[in-house]
Amino acid sequence: MKKIAILGGGASALMCACFACKNSKVVIYEKNDKIGKKILATGNGRCNLTNVNMGSFAYNNNIDNFLNRFSVGQTIEFFNSLGLETYADEEGRVYPLSNSAVSVLEVLKNYLEMQANVEFKTGCEVVAIKRNDSSFKIEFASGAQENFESVVVALGNYANLNMFEQFGITAKQFKPCLSALKCKVDRVLAGVRVGGVKVCCKFEDGEFCETGEVLFRQDGVSGIVVFNLSSFLARRGICKQTISIDLLPHMSYDKLKRNLLNRKNKLQAYKAEEFLTGFFHRSLNHVLIKNAKIKADTKVSNISYFQIDTLCDIIKNFELNIDGFLDNNQVCHGGVNIKDLTVNLESKKHKGLYFIGEVVNVDGVCGGYNLQWAWTSGQIVGKLL
Repeated sequence: MKKIAILGGGASALMCACFACKNSKVVIYEKNDKIGKKILATGNGRCNLTNVNMGSFAYNNNIDNFLNRFSVGQTIEFFNSLGLETYADEEGRVYPLSNSAVSVLEVLKNYLEMQANVEFKTGCEVVAIKRNDSSFKIEFASGAQENFESVVVALGNYANLNMFEQFGITAKQFKPCLSALKCKVDRVLAGVRVGGVKVCCKFEDGEFCETGEVLFRQDGVSGIVVFNLSSFLARRGICKQTISIDLLPHMSYDKLKRNLLNRKNKLQAYKAEEFLTGFFHRSLNHVLIKNAKIKADTKVSNISYFQIDTLCDIIKNFELNIDGFLDNNQVCHGGVNIKDLTVNLESKKHKGLYFIGEVVNVDGVCGGYNLQWAWTSGQIVGKLL
């Protein structure tokens, strides 16, 4: 029986093993003390498995030919066969019925642990892969070495990309994406969530605009819309950029101005710090009034028309100067050039060497797209071994 090594113990590795073990002896090497740790963190611990609205539009590369070979429907069917019940929300995001990422990892582990052809080796860090005449030699940090007929690289963004140059594989260095963004934020905004805002950012080759929720942090901003923006920045190699947030995208500038002028007439006896009560979170109201150069104890009746105009401008164009990416990114942009791989994700120059999951330069926006790439790439390679 053919003996293969899967380097890495994440989502793509486990999926690959589920299919490869039917015909081969599979050894999974993971440098951490447990497998699947990253699965547990996905979807805020709920594990957004995939998305029914699937296509290359969500990725940095056209991968439709891969997605057509192991689709969203097949993914859901596969997990159902392992006993995992799922549901899709109104935006097409698919979650386990338990709303727990633990369930996803458990059904994969339970299946693999019952297979006689699967062996897990944790605490094993790969430091080198070398080609022999008819096999590959894997070298580990411990000094141990093992030979395999085929090797599947599923090391994610932990991979030392220089390791693959000897095989004619080119790669783009990893950069964080689906990440919170670093910027100066007024300290009173820390922890404030604002929903239904429109975040925009202009680039030389186009514009990013998306509506969603933004979470202000002490050191920057977060939220799905921010994560998706971070992908656009990472793909363009940009870490500093000015972004604009329309805090009331459903309301035109003129309508907003009329509304504020009407409030000025109705709330004349109030203080300026109470002028926007009912519009936004109290802390955001405070910052908007301050940025419009209106003193908090000013009577509403004394707010000038110029200050009303300024306040409208700030609400419709709340600017933040992004100064980099924050830690705890969900995925990375970069990795092995997909053009150096065959349609089966095998090295074009070295038969038997495969690359799956995040180690390949394929990344998607939030919504289950990155996990779908993990399931798809893992299944395609696993089925061949």
